[in-house]
Order: sequence, then structure tokens, then C-alpha cells
Amino acid sequence: MAPDGRNERGDRTRRALLEASMAIIAESGAASATQRSVAEMAETSLASTTYHFRTRSGLLEATLEHAAQSAITEIEALREEVLSGRVELVDACVGYIDRQRTGQAVTAAVVFELALTAARMPSLRSANDRFVAALRSLFAPFTPSAEGIAIAESFYGVLLLELSRGDSGPSPELERTITAIFDAYGITEVVGRLRGENA
Repeated sequence: MAPDGRNERGDRTRRALLEASMAIIAESGAASATQRSVAEMAETSLASTTYHFRTRSGLLEATLEHAAQSAITEIEALREEVLSGRVELVDACVGYIDRQRTGQAVTAAVVFELALTAARMPSLRSANDRFVAALRSLFAPFTPSAEGIAIAESFYGVLLLELSRGDSGPSPELERTITAIFDAYGITEVVGRLRGENA
């Protein structure tokens, strides 16, 4: 690190810009995340934003990477809590969805928004693929890989539907829907067996 702390300040500025970009995207959509709007929200100069992200495309790519990595970290922590027996799998999934839906965490909203943008901007697709792979990894210990993909994609769909409800509260069927998905693939039974082995 430079003796005057420039690298550390640069890292802080970059993180602040990414967090500002996530907040804008979660609130107003990807089209609203311009270098200028992100600079304003992060309370930094436009020059600083363009220094860290030369193009808007680069800013969006970095934002999706940042959001996906944040989501992956949370999903991995949930998987460990479930495997340790500290929380039930259905409760972990409902809690994750609720935190995303209420805005306590915005990573899923940002990932979804940018996943749609990836349809027009191929450079965003690899980060979205990593997010979906992380969802699959949440379920991987409980089911064969082919089923893990189907479960992750089902969960992805449920998450999207719940996010579309905004802050009107979870759908009354949320827990029942997740339980039905898990029961259909035998996950509830496998979780019980794995916990018995880990005890």
C-alpha cells in the first residue's frame, strides 16, 4: 500500500460507488445508474467515478459482480447454518426472500435488474451465471446436481415473484410453496438425514 493511504482511499471510494450504484438500481432500475447519478449518490466527483469505471457498461458489470458476490456470501452462510442445524432450510429461504423483499438487503433486486439488462449487454451474463450457481450450491448438499439446478431455478422464480410484490408483505403461500418444492425433490428428508450424520 502507498504510504499516504491512496490505495485504501481508492478502495473505499470504489466500494462507495458500487454501493451507490446498487442503491440506485434497486430503487430506480439499471437505466438510472449513470456515472453522474452514482457519483452524486456516493458524494464524490464524476472524475472519480470515471477513474474507477471508464464506461457505464464497466460500472454496471462491476455492480453486478459486487451484488452477486454479496448474495453468494449470504447464501453460503445460510447453507452452513442449515447444515449445522441452527436454522431450518425452509426458514432460511423464507428469511432470505423476506430480507430481499423488504430492502434489508438489495442484492437480489440488483441481480435481477442486471440479469434483465444482460439480455442486451452480454458482458453481464457471467456474473449472473455465478449468482445462479451460488443458488444451486445452496441446495447441492441435499440433492443430485440435476435436481439442484431445477430447485435453484424454482427458488429463483419464487424470489422474483416475491420481489415483485414490493413491500406489501410476503405472499401467504410463500412458506407453503417453498416447502412443496423441497418436498417434491425429497430435500426435507435429506436435510434431516444429513443433520443426523453431523450430530
